[in-house]
Amino acid sequence: MNLKSIAAAALAAVPAILPAAGKTVLWKSNDNGIRVYRIPALCTAPNGDLVAVCDARKDHGGDLNSSQSINITCRRSSDGGKTWTAPANTWTWKWDDSEHWAGSDPSFIVDSQTKKIFLFYNVWESKKNHGVFQFYVQESADNGKTWSKPRDISRDISFPEWPFGKKQSQGGFIFITSGSGIQTKDGTLLHTIVHVNDGNALFGSEDHGKTWKAIGKPVKNGDECKVVELTDGAWMINSRWRGGGRQIHVTRDRGATWESRYDSSLADPQCNAQIMRYGDKLLFSNCKSPNRRALLYVRASADNGLTWNEGFCVEPAGAAYSDMTILPNGDIGVLYETAGYGSIDFVTVSKKDALPEPKM
Repeated sequence: MNLKSIAAAALAAVPAILPAAGKTVLWKSNDNGIRVYRIPALCTAPNGDLVAVCDARKDHGGDLNSSQSINITCRRSSDGGKTWTAPANTWTWKWDDSEHWAGSDPSFIVDSQTKKIFLFYNVWESKKNHGVFQFYVQESADNGKTWSKPRDISRDISFPEWPFGKKQSQGGFIFITSGSGIQTKDGTLLHTIVHVNDGNALFGSEDHGKTWKAIGKPVKNGDECKVVELTDGAWMINSRWRGGGRQIHVTRDRGATWESRYDSSLADPQCNAQIMRYGDKLLFSNCKSPNRRALLYVRASADNGLTWNEGFCVEPAGAAYSDMTILPNGDIGVLYETAGYGSIDFVTVSKKDALPEPKM
């Protein structure tokens, strides 16, 4: 093989990498008195604005159960992600000598019918109620500019198999997944809940967020996950799990029964990812590696997730959790954690790159 052939082969082996131009750092660790920013969530508001949130972990990078002050910080963009408002908390939880409240793992559902945004997260009070995860929701009727007071829906979305009130040490490690839920074709607001080391389940609302309830039954095997509606109306959960791939659960009867399979073709290092529908296709963002949090890819499927294209690499260096949304111009916005949780960055992916046309 001559040098020209060797060079061509080497170039072909390099994954398609999104140009760095257009990448914006929304939160950087150690800014604003916050040690670590983690757990991004992103949505497109009913008016086309972008709303981004994440954990503001004051003292260290530990999770909700690590007894530190954590608030949900928010930024908005009215120009497709070119410029952003200054960070502001959606709610400031009490942290003093008498009570230690913290909120973590934010996620969105946008109701296209009522034009409301719902913001979910998990809450932990480590001074008086140590060991119990609680579930809260806030809502915005003005595209994320202002938010209602947090509402406790812990008992509303509790499953008989996973009763609310158990401490983590008693098998109560249950939480709402960060990132994004969905609104189905029939208007149901649908989201996922996780019992660590046990499985996944669904909760939602059939009255546009007035009430929330557990839906169907839990399914075994699964961790942090997302739900998507397939073209035939079935609901599919795509979950992080062991073994370097992803666990898949599909229900055709609103969670009463499940069909499960393990997808080893979706390499994954046990990290939260994002799956969403774009027209008749699916998009999936995750770290395309079986053992390390790096190589953030966006991949597409034209057959309801049975097979995926190779996709292209958004972030070739370290990365972790990610979320995506469809921008008003049809492109894709990606919000993700960078190496070592040093920052949370936003980047735009063109529709052409995210959904390449089939080769003729």
